[in-house]
Amino acid sequence: MRIARARSRHRPGLARGAWLALGAAALVAGCSVPLPRPDTTPDVPITTPTPQPELRELPPEPLAATPPAPPAPRSGRPRRAMSAEPIELAMRCAARDERRHTVQADVEVRDGRVRYLRARVAQPRGACEFALPDFEQTRVLPSIELLARDGSGCRLLLWEQGPQVVLGYDNCAQYCQPQTVFSDALPILFDLRVGRCD
Repeated sequence: MRIARARSRHRPGLARGAWLALGAAALVAGCSVPLPRPDTTPDVPITTPTPQPELRELPPEPLAATPPAPPAPRSGRPRRAMSAEPIELAMRCAARDERRHTVQADVEVRDGRVRYLRARVAQPRGACEFALPDFEQTRVLPSIELLARDGSGCRLLLWEQGPQVVLGYDNCAQYCQPQTVFSDALPILFDLRVGRCD
């Protein structure tokens, strides 16, 4: 009889411990249930209608090296970040350096929208040429992005860098003849202070 009472007294304690263990396990399991996944639709790039202008002749290629642009004024260390504003650029220019690398460009950008673009970067081994009808504008700020219409992944980027606007290119070897010269193609710098490119 004493053994039965001892067992009956011990059972409620055992049951209580089992319930506590079961409750703790349920709590831990409840915390490990993953949250519902957010809507994973990819960001669709903003496509702006790109005008299809008739291509104009590029400025003539310079016969001699172009003198370097004046150095940018020293402004010291910037106290705050540059504000992102739409790019304004209208320039028709040509330049040549001492290595016989040439740039010929005709660009018009109004309120961050590319209205006209034709650029040629050449060197003794070959050249790369870009024209707006082959690209579609997908971004305005903080920099302008033009994506190739043929799905090749070629991107043209325009951004401000102090007193200059830079035209850079990424993954665009198919716009070069021969394609190997793309690895040596430097970005085009449009100097707004003096109205010329390098």
